[in-house]
Amino acid sequence: MRKLCVAVLLVAGFASAEDLTPPPLPNSAPSGEGQSWSVVGARTAGLNKNVLEAGLGWPGVYASFTHGFLPNLDLGARAAFTYGLEGMVSTVYPGLKFQGLIRFRFVDTGKISLSASFEPGPFFWFAYGGVTYTGFAIPIGVKLGIAAASALTIGISFDVPMWVQFGPGGGLNVPFLTGLGVEYFVRSDLALFAKTRMGPVLRTSYYRAEFAFDASLGVAWRF
Repeated sequence: MRKLCVAVLLVAGFASAEDLTPPPLPNSAPSGEGQSWSVVGARTAGLNKNVLEAGLGWPGVYASFTHGFLPNLDLGARAAFTYGLEGMVSTVYPGLKFQGLIRFRFVDTGKISLSASFEPGPFFWFAYGGVTYTGFAIPIGVKLGIAAASALTIGISFDVPMWVQFGPGGGLNVPFLTGLGVEYFVRSDLALFAKTRMGPVLRTSYYRAEFAFDASLGVAWRF
């Protein structure tokens, strides 16, 4: 009888311990799979979630807002003040840029995720002598996200941020940029990040290639 009582007490103790185990954070992915959203990786905001992002670097400063319309689809907008001509190091003009944001995540295995993006919008550059250049960006790209740890995401990207410049000397410009980003989650809803990408730009109107890169440090908040 004594042994039976001890066994009953042990079972009751284990059950009580399980009841005290805290539930997982609502904004977290399953254990070992990192966070459920990302700005440098491929994960989207999530259904009915919003993400505010701000960054500072070359060729400008920007702020963006995205909303999760579907579990794997984000729509949003970005506004930027720039001081480099689409990241080309040979041309430094102040300017403004406005973009719509579309991102679709089509693979997520837990550790690895993959998404595609489309970010169209107009831009304006203000050159010396009061000359204003206008154009339209039609960037497309893909991102590979890697959940390196519960609070750390690594992103690898390949982008073709094409743009058309209007007016004299204008034409189609086709960059091919590869990039790397690192993101650290201070909390499940707050992340700090650093990202960069670089590569050649084929300028059809000038029959030459130039070098472009962009890099930024920033913060993102999901709510």
